[in-house]
Amino acid sequence: MTSAAPGPAPLEARDPQRAKALKAKIGDRVSDVRRHLLALRAAMAEFGDDFELDAFRAAYSSEDPVELNRVKAVERGVDQLYNYIAELAAFGLELAELRGRRDETNARRDLDALRSAGVISAELTRRLQGLRELRRMLIHEYATATAEQVHESALLVSNNFAAFYDAYRQWIKRGFAAQR
Repeated sequence: MTSAAPGPAPLEARDPQRAKALKAKIGDRVSDVRRHLLALRAAMAEFGDDFELDAFRAAYSSEDPVELNRVKAVERGVDQLYNYIAELAAFGLELAELRGRRDETNARRDLDALRSAGVISAELTRRLQGLRELRRMLIHEYATATAEQVHESALLVSNNFAAFYDAYRQWIKRGFAAQR
């Protein structure tokens, strides 16, 4: 995964300073995602070549702090990559003038807006919305979260991040223009 220089975006005509700041934030995230995706996949591989649910479940419920830290490495990887998806969506939508600077953060709405703008497919949107819901539950209702939910969220990120990233890079090349 390599970075892409953002092309001209609709926001630049109205607010070039804000556009420049958003493009810098996008560049930072785009240049940083590869190492985090590799780290997540390495953490998942700690539970077998196919990220074995039984091995993950055993570590998730373990009293051994080393085992629990292996689980936490997966959780943190999911959280960080999800946050990058949400941030990239919000920054890009603002550059495209499909979202206002002061709009409340809302990943559900932003993912749907990316789909409506032709950036990501309906199927990818559905999978990322599933990830968003799992991540929300893992953050806000952690005490009731299950190993299966964490496992599923890791698989969703690992299996879908590249598709999101590739679609997003194409959008950057289009200057954040909607594709209908």
